[in-house]
Amino acid sequence: MMERMKQYKARASRRYTAAELTGLFFTFSVLGWLWEVALHIVFDGELVNRGTMLGPWLPIYGAGGVLAVLLLRRFADRPAAVFALGTALCSVIEFSAGRYLEAVYGLRWWDYSMYPLNIDGLVCAQTSLVFGLGCCAAVYLAAPALAERFARLPRMQARQCCVLLLTLFALDFGWSAANPNAGAGVTDYSVQQAAHADGTFSVIDVAHAASAVHGLPK
Repeated sequence: MMERMKQYKARASRRYTAAELTGLFFTFSVLGWLWEVALHIVFDGELVNRGTMLGPWLPIYGAGGVLAVLLLRRFADRPAAVFALGTALCSVIEFSAGRYLEAVYGLRWWDYSMYPLNIDGLVCAQTSLVFGLGCCAAVYLAAPALAERFARLPRMQARQCCVLLLTLFALDFGWSAANPNAGAGVTDYSVQQAAHADGTFSVIDVAHAASAVHGLPK
């Protein structure tokens, strides 16, 4: 057991190439999109494209994952530090992104106001702790394993994939910056809150509380 932990820590402290980081960004972005869409189906019973963009990716997951890998790998020999710093990092990213989106578009793509220990409804203890665990998974498990797979690709093929993905992402980002994805199941949190202004909760609200972690932006 101790030997395996040493192996995980050694792999987690490795360096990553630009191509590997690009692959990690898009992998985490797509996994984040799948995670949120799946949770919305389970708890709300409908298929919704979560996030501000058109494509099947949530860049906040990609950026958060890559930053966690880059900034926290130096603490790989201290899992508790990775968890604590990952929790703080995700809280800062989520709060900053929420403030930016609300300032620019006047909308909220998530709201934790009904949950305890929240800050302006943009971050809360439950999600921050879950994403702290996610950072540990990214640093120790996902990033090293994925990077090893990316490294097996022929260099030219890897470059072509990176260029294609970055081009598609840039086009989507440019379009979505002017025409963000919004509407029912995406930015209708003010409607949901108004419906329960009297302080009552329904079964659906309980389900939302249980799935607080699917409130990330995108």
